[in-house]
Amino acid sequence: MTPDLFTRFAPSLQRAGFYLGLMLAILYASNQILTGDQTQMVHKGYLGAYQGVWLAFGNAASAVGNVPGSLSAWIVGGPLLLWDNPWSPMLMIIALRVVSFFLFDAVIKAVFSPPVRLVFMVAYWLNPWLLYDSLIYNPAYLCFFTALHFWSAFKLREKSSFIYSFLHVLAIGGAMQFHYSWPVLAVISCYLLYRKMAHPNWAGVMVGGMVVLASLIPYFQEYMVNESINRESDRYIGYGAVHVYPVLKAVLYWIR
Repeated sequence: MTPDLFTRFAPSLQRAGFYLGLMLAILYASNQILTGDQTQMVHKGYLGAYQGVWLAFGNAASAVGNVPGSLSAWIVGGPLLLWDNPWSPMLMIIALRVVSFFLFDAVIKAVFSPPVRLVFMVAYWLNPWLLYDSLIYNPAYLCFFTALHFWSAFKLREKSSFIYSFLHVLAIGGAMQFHYSWPVLAVISCYLLYRKMAHPNWAGVMVGGMVVLASLIPYFQEYMVNESINRESDRYIGYGAVHVYPVLKAVLYWIR
């Protein structure tokens, strides 16, 4: 296929790839197996939807206690309030995946040519690791917050904006309530600010920060009285970088 012909059919291939990824995500979701992490998510969601008890903390992490915040309970229980069906929280994950793809794609489309956009679609949307994570699992939600962080940072590259700054901070705060890898997003934001590659609106940053802090108040209250969510561990920041097993585990995931 010549470059001109490839460019001509790129939009059709883009749509075909998107629908293929969507079908594969549903297929993976319908065959998922509930293990420890998934059971934690499901338990918190049903506890909130059925009994009105919204736990102020997320899944137990392998390193230091439970992830802060009740967002992981609401992300499962909220859809159940609208449609009492096991598929409702799963459709929420898939919907967030779709939004994440379009956020990433909007930036790629604005910068690169259609062939590069198509390559990105294959690398991200048809990524076997992303498709494998089509299950009720707290890291599975990170793609949405990462995409929101990336898209809002792109919007802030030329001019300051309250709404984009607000959403940028919410992306970091949202990721914080699902996984302890959230500092990566914060470091990237600081780097962009240091290099003057982003122009935040400080009012938006402050309002976003206050919203994030307000959402964590129940967690701080629970943390003071519940020793089970603040347990210590022998692991430390950077543990995965200096031990063989975490890296080998990541390679094995790709092979699978």
